[in-house]
Amino acid sequence: MRKSIVLISALAAVVYTAPLKADIVFDTSTGLGLTADGTAFHQGLYEGYIGLRDERVHVLDPLDGEHFNHKARRAARRSNVMPDRAQDRRLIDEDVAVFKSAWKRIHDAWDRGGRSLAPADAAKAQVSYDCWIEAREGANSGYGLGNIASFRNKDAEACKAAFEEAMAAVEAAANLHLTMLERKPAPAMAAAPAPAPAMEAPKPFIVFFGFDSADITAAGNRVIDDAMATAERMDIVDFTITGHADRAGVEAYNLQLSLRRANAVREELLARGVKASGISVAGRGEAENAVATADGVREAANRRVEIILL
Repeated sequence: MRKSIVLISALAAVVYTAPLKADIVFDTSTGLGLTADGTAFHQGLYEGYIGLRDERVHVLDPLDGEHFNHKARRAARRSNVMPDRAQDRRLIDEDVAVFKSAWKRIHDAWDRGGRSLAPADAAKAQVSYDCWIEAREGANSGYGLGNIASFRNKDAEACKAAFEEAMAAVEAAANLHLTMLERKPAPAMAAAPAPAPAMEAPKPFIVFFGFDSADITAAGNRVIDDAMATAERMDIVDFTITGHADRAGVEAYNLQLSLRRANAVREELLARGVKASGISVAGRGEAENAVATADGVREAANRRVEIILL
C-alpha cells in the first residue's frame, strides 16, 4: 500500500485518460453485489469496506479502491480481515506510534470478545480505523494535486472521530461483560433431589490450530459441529472454552495467542446459535501443555482449544 509520487501520477493519468478500462488494471469491482451472510461483524465489515471502495474509486484512487474491494470480498466470505498495520502505509514518524497504539487497542478489544459482544460497533471501528490511516497516508504523501492535503486531513479527522466513538462502545460492552461474569452469583443451594440415573459427562472436544495462528481449520469446524451436536442431544447450553499454546515464542505472547484461539472458537459457537451468556472463555498460554516439551519447542498437540460441555 506504499505509494510514490511517480506511481500516483501515473495511476491518475491512466484513470483520467481511460476511465472505462480501470477495472482491467485494478480489481475494484469483484466485491460488489456479494451476499455477506456471515456474522453480524462480517456483514458490517463488508458494508463498510464497500463504502470505502466506492469513495476511493469516485475520487480516482483505484489502488486503494482495489485494496478495500479485496477486504470487502474477504469479509463476505467470512475470512479473517484485520485492519491495516502502520508498516503497511507510508506514514510520517509521528503517525506511526499513533496507529500502532490504535491497532493494539483494536486487537485487545477483539481478544476480549468485542467482535461478538458489539458486532456493529466493532465493524465500524475497524473500517473507520482503515479509513483514518489511509487518509493520513494520503495527506502526507505529497501528491502535488492542488489542495489535496487539506481535504485528506479533514477525511482523517472525520474517520478518527468515528473510530473513537465506535471503539468506546466496543470497550464498554467488553467491560460490562467482564463485570457481569465477575458478579455472577453462585447457584443457590437447594434440597437434594431424588437420585437420577448417572449420565456420563461428555468428553472435551479439542480444536487444533496451526503454528502462531488463531484461524480455525476445516477440521476444527468439524470438531465444533460435533460439540454442538452433543450439546443439543444432551440439552446442554453452557460451554467452557480454554485456549492453549505451545512453548515456542515468548510466554506473554503465547498467553494472548491462546486467548485469541479461545475467542475464535467462541465466535463460531455464537454463529451456531449458542447464547453469549452460556460461554466462558479463558486462555492458559503455555502453562498447561498436553505434551511436555522444553522451552522454545513447537508441538502441534499443545496448540489447541478445549471445549467442555457443562
